[in-house]
Amino acid sequence: MALKLAKPDPKICVACGACIHQCPREAIQVVRGICAQVDADACIGCGLCRKACPADAITIVERGEEK
Repeated sequence: MALKLAKPDPKICVACGACIHQCPREAIQVVRGICAQVDADACIGCGLCRKACPADAITIVERGEEK
């Protein structure tokens, strides 16, 4: 299991989907057109989604700190 995890901020995310297209593991989806959500089991914490996010709404955190 990866040591890091992507964490979208629902207060900042604009649900544009830019992160979805960059994820090599297809670990991100936009839920109800409101916010990106990450599948923790699939995410490898690579940070490509964070770089793609125009709203700067994604942070990469250590697993266990995602709450």
